[in-house]
Formats: sequence, C-alpha cells, structure tokens
Amino acid sequence: MPYFDVASAAPLHPVARQALLAALDEGWADPARLYREGRRARLLLDAARETAAEAVGCRPDELVFTPSGTRAVHAGIAGALAGRRRVGGHVVVSAVEHSSVLHAAEAHTRTGGEVTEVGVSRTGAVERGAFAAALRGDTALAALQSANHEVGTVQPVAEVAEACRAAGVPLLVDAAQSLLWGPVEGDWSLLAASAHKWGGPAG
Repeated sequence: MPYFDVASAAPLHPVARQALLAALDEGWADPARLYREGRRARLLLDAARETAAEAVGCRPDELVFTPSGTRAVHAGIAGALAGRRRVGGHVVVSAVEHSSVLHAAEAHTRTGGEVTEVGVSRTGAVERGAFAAALRGDTALAALQSANHEVGTVQPVAEVAEACRAAGVPLLVDAAQSLLWGPVEGDWSLLAASAHKWGGPAG
C-alpha cells in the first residue's frame, strides 16, 4: 500500500532500522567512556555520524545530532546569532518558512532584534534579487528552506547562498523536506533537517 504523507514522516528505512536495533542492543553505554561497552557505543555513533554527514554533504565533525528538526533550527539560529552579535541583530527569512524558523525569528524580535521577511511569487518561490536586496551590513543571518513543506516549491538555495556569501552573511537552510531527494546544492553555511522525514527514526 502506498504511503502518501512522506512530507510529514517517511517509513523507517531497513538500514536505519538495523542501525537503531544495533544501538539499542550494543550502544547503550556512554560513548565518551573508555571501557569496552563505551567504545562500542562510540563506534556505532561515529558510523551513524559518517552516514548522516554523507547524506547531508558535510564533514562528520560538522554534524550535530538533535532530538528534532525544530531543535536543529532553533540551535542553528541561536548559535549563529550569538556568534555574530557584533555584526548586528538583523535576520532575513522568506515569508514561507517553516513555523520553527518563523517562531525563532519572532522570538528574536522580542529581544530587540529585527527581522525582514522576503515575499514570494505566486508559486511560492523567492527571487534571488529580492532576497539579496534585503541583506544589509548588520544582517547577522539569513534563512531559507530548500523546499516548501506545504506546496512543494523548491527554492533557489544555490543562488541565494551565492548572494549571501557575497554579502558576508551566513545562510541557514531548512532542508527537512528535501534531503530525501539528495544533498542541498549551493554554498550554504548551516543546514537543519529531520531524520524521520528521510527514513530515520523519529526524535
């Protein structure tokens, strides 16, 4: 029977199921410890990190596991803003971002930050020029989803990332809806995703 709600969650992939069962059976120990069970847990964790990093398109040491895609988005935004607070408090987002991004942006404004929402076309896509025009000297972070979670519009991430790079602004990409189909193209800085949408276990 076909499954029509993969936009919300995908069935657990057989390889992910094997890795999860191995982690439950043999990876219960603290992976930071040097005793045998800890070393075994560390091997399983490192293998999972390498596999996920390959799917995402980053180095294993650049990948951080979080309990959910929302937590990944919030951690990415908070970390980037903290690291760039000397630059300024301006954030640029598209008007059709996932609620996790929009809520984080709203919380940022309550602490004195400023947010610019870039509008989209009738098909739900941002235009590179409009996004680039919203970037300023005090822009600390920009955020753009790779694909829309409601209408499926694929955003021009590579073009927007190029504009952000030229302006010296890091781009956070919410790739929860697209990693199932392959790595996100472009020179993005941060990427958030949710494994249960592309065959991994729920957080």
